[in-house]
Amino acid sequence: MEETFAASSPAASPNGRVMVVLTILFLVALACGWRYAPEPVARALFRQESLIRAEGYADRLAGFLDNGAQAFLDGAVTARDINWLQGVAATRDLYRIVLRGPTGRAFWSTHPGDLRLSLAMPEVQATLRRGAIHFAHLHLPDAEVLGSANVVGAGTAATDHLGRDVNHLILPVRWRGQVIGAIETYQDVTALNNSWLETIRWTFGLVAGVIGLLGLAAMLCIRRAGADRLSASRAHAQAETEFLSQQLRQGREVRLLGDLNEWLQSSESLDELFYMVTRFMSHLLPALSGAIYVYSASRDVLDGSCSWNGGTHRTHIHPEDCWGLRRGRTYSNSESEVRFVCAHVPDDDHAKDHICIPFLAHGETVGMMHLTVQDTLAPQTVARHRKLAQMCAEQISLAIANVRMRDELHDQAIRDSLTGLYNRRHVLDMLRRRIDLRKAAPFSVIVIDIDHFKQFNDNHGHDAGDVVLRSVAEVLASACDGLDTAARMGGEELMLLLPDIEPATATARAEALRKAVADLTLRYGDKTLPRVTISIGAAHYPAHGATPQEVIRAADEAMYAAKANGRNGVVSAGDVRPGSLLPRGRSEEGATTAIAAA
Repeated sequence: MEETFAASSPAASPNGRVMVVLTILFLVALACGWRYAPEPVARALFRQESLIRAEGYADRLAGFLDNGAQAFLDGAVTARDINWLQGVAATRDLYRIVLRGPTGRAFWSTHPGDLRLSLAMPEVQATLRRGAIHFAHLHLPDAEVLGSANVVGAGTAATDHLGRDVNHLILPVRWRGQVIGAIETYQDVTALNNSWLETIRWTFGLVAGVIGLLGLAAMLCIRRAGADRLSASRAHAQAETEFLSQQLRQGREVRLLGDLNEWLQSSESLDELFYMVTRFMSHLLPALSGAIYVYSASRDVLDGSCSWNGGTHRTHIHPEDCWGLRRGRTYSNSESEVRFVCAHVPDDDHAKDHICIPFLAHGETVGMMHLTVQDTLAPQTVARHRKLAQMCAEQISLAIANVRMRDELHDQAIRDSLTGLYNRRHVLDMLRRRIDLRKAAPFSVIVIDIDHFKQFNDNHGHDAGDVVLRSVAEVLASACDGLDTAARMGGEELMLLLPDIEPATATARAEALRKAVADLTLRYGDKTLPRVTISIGAAHYPAHGATPQEVIRAADEAMYAAKANGRNGVVSAGDVRPGSLLPRGRSEEGATTAIAAA
């Protein structure tokens, strides 16, 4: 029995003896490693962790600067960038950050003394040219790290046995595939280094007390512990990066909202305003497509004004087509289990979530913003975008109301309240601007006077005279084509400005206008007013004057010549005899009486 047992024991078999020897050698190796291995292992892990966390960090950090990578080419940062960089240094335990340009020379640093230094080490420059990260573990004096001594250059030798452990990284900044600068950081890792070193020493001590196969298990545990710590470091770095990205995103959104408000307030027209909105919304809400609708002057429909990010808008929609307008508040068809789709939503988007935000300004609804949500967006992202869109809607609605109010005030200042035509001051300004331009294009001026207008007021009352004025003004306005301008110069005198037209064409237009007025049948109350006729004088620039006053005076004289010729006619300034109020070939007899009666 004893022989059988001895033959079957692990120590007696060759495999058993090998296991014993391997176990002894394993324990000896662990005992030696406990004394000599921890510090190199800790440094290796530190290096691996630092390189993982630093990968791509420089490009991301440069992207959050106001001018992005351009700051490294210009060698300049803004005051907001400086505040943000100092905040980054505080949150990441960085006691020193240096920004370097393409030549390696520093253009900003948390230590002003760095601005006099450049990267002179060939091996560092070669590493950066390859686009790789330069990493070094330094041992620096306490005074330097804690800020009570002058800053020394990179690569200081580890001469102090009492000092601080520092991770020194130089991260290349890339732009369009080229390295255009570098970000140099110094991080105090003394506490972290000591913590890791102490942990590894204890781990190796415990492993040394384990025998046989348990030693191998202990090594696996150490490896697992290192992986967990590395995973935790990566998770911490990821969380830190996400938090930093969130802060930077919020700062960017606040900055864009401020810029949007400033640009909207400086817009001079609705077309310009909607162009600005399209540009800004593409940056503020890049994940949402949208469109804007604004109430027309009649308020019976909403006009499609602009769209962005692939969104489309209809020419017109009715207020009852939108649940947001009908309910008077923001509506999202994904808020409840029972979904109702707005009638203005295209058929292809019925299955998608959409948001309608009414525009409210000065107690009045001025329009609506429609947003289409992509299916891939997470609910929390949609909620954040919706909140941002509502803030945009507040600014846009006020801007629309202000532009419309400004347009109304401007329109009141340049238009005649009775006829709706432009007033005398506005037309004279237009003429002056046209003539002041170099090589001004020719134009014609047609002056219209209503014949016997005083009799309408005396025989039928001033209200009847207003009816006559408005009716003739409507004919004049309908005769305008393209850039033509109709105006009331005062009393019963009207004028039509015809740019880029020949004198013969202007005379023909005036004759057509005379016939149109003569064909009018006007009623006031229960009676028909007498037939309305007009006398017209036409003048041409530059043939009949070099200034607005001269051209208008020539047209006035032609109009009085038309009255002297029997009224209800058209006379061109070129047909008026010099020093006379009669057309060429007409006798002076009766002219004075005719003009006085006019």
